[in-house]
Amino acid sequence: MRSMIIALVLDHDENIVPIIDGTIVRIYDTESGKYQDYPNPALHLKEGRRGAVLRFAQEKGAAVFASPPKTFCELSYAKAQENHIQFCQLDGPITFTTFQELFNNGKILIKDHLPAQEIVPS
Repeated sequence: MRSMIIALVLDHDENIVPIIDGTIVRIYDTESGKYQDYPNPALHLKEGRRGAVLRFAQEKGAAVFASPPKTFCELSYAKAQENHIQFCQLDGPITFTTFQELFNNGKILIKDHLPAQEIVPS
């Protein structure tokens, strides 16, 4: 398994949620299993929230974003595509522990695109 840095947005219960629903941005290194948590930069913004988190995650080295439905809007998704970000498409919120388990067992696929119905209007 190749090493990758995955960005995940978590709520207080460690569920992976859409960008604007979470309080923590977790930057997770799949090779070492270590992660670093940061306050979600979207919490203090009125607009451009998803884009701000995307930029933040990229600055921290993330090339993959864990993406339950409604994680990205049209603008932030276009920016993610432009920057060659890949996605771990999730059917809905799951806990970080469950994500790690599924990822380590090869049950989480890394994709280049998300289905259109999962992207919210900007």
